[in-house]
Amino acid sequence: MGTVKKRVNLTIEDDLYSELVALKELRNESSLSSVILDLAKEALEINEDLYFSKIADQRLKEKRISHDQLWGKKK
Repeated sequence: MGTVKKRVNLTIEDDLYSELVALKELRNESSLSSVILDLAKEALEINEDLYFSKIADQRLKEKRISHDQLWGKKK
């Protein structure tokens, strides 16, 4: 029975391969694939954080109104 997970075939430079193998050993991982999968997940999370940070920065530049103005409270 086959796996339900998708497969990706990568061709990488020797230097990058050596670094990934070293990282595998440093992390005491069982396979190189698990190291690469973890790195891909981390990269996606970082990109998501950068995206939402950019949106937050744009919103901070927009005109803001106070809580009292929003809810119609008078002083």
